[in-house]
Amino acid sequence: MTIVTLKPVITEKSMSMAAKGVYLFDVNARANKPLIATAVKNQFKVDAAQVRILIIKGKVKKFKGISGQRTDKKRAYVTVKKGQKISVFDISEEKK
Repeated sequence: MTIVTLKPVITEKSMSMAAKGVYLFDVNARANKPLIATAVKNQFKVDAAQVRILIIKGKVKKFKGISGQRTDKKRAYVTVKKGQKISVFDISEEKK
């Protein structure tokens, strides 16, 4: 069993998506949809209605004439059930 680490992605786009109930996380490259859904349930105490996965390929870069490649990333778009929220993405608490 793969241990799934959920790293919240806090950007302007992810915050606007969070208002609609869709949350964005960076996850392990070996994680799959059922593992991500159970990790969200265990860590944030919310039910995942839908999990979508996006793989971001690493760019090829040159440094001092030597060519290399950045590592690939895997992102998960997690939609939670109606009426549930993840407090990490709630900015209204920070404003108070």
